[in-house]
Amino acid sequence: MKTRLVCLFALFSTMSLIAQVEWRGGFPGQENNWFCAKNWSNNRIPNDFDNVVIPNVATRGNHFPVIKNQLASIQSLELQSGAKIRIESGAQLTILGYGLPGGALLNLGAVENYGTLEVIEPVLHAVEYTGKGTLIQRRSNIIPDHCKCETTVCL
Repeated sequence: MKTRLVCLFALFSTMSLIAQVEWRGGFPGQENNWFCAKNWSNNRIPNDFDNVVIPNVATRGNHFPVIKNQLASIQSLELQSGAKIRIESGAQLTILGYGLPGGALLNLGAVENYGTLEVIEPVLHAVEYTGKGTLIQRRSNIIPDHCKCETTVCL
């Protein structure tokens, strides 16, 4: 009984750590900077436990997120219709997706990858993927629709 209570507590603790975070963008001087906390709905940079939503920001200055020179790691990514994300050369975005029934990436927008995009769990839907970066899919052999990438690795 004690073991069950500990496991149940651990499960609820983990579940409470996962949050949905939405990109706002547009913070002065850092309008497109993924690593600027003020560009996010909860005023902190997303991490391994966050389900990230990127909306279409065309009506708010078109400040889509750009990942530069660093590693970003998140639980999942949802790019809504008309939304866009850019991964610069030397940068990496890892999308974990562990235990998510729909997979790690729901892409109804556009991914511009000049660095590395690593998707651990399957991609649910990918509409547009461009760039000369590397796409690493660890548990999926799905090739994105309209893929214009130079390197795709399925492991």
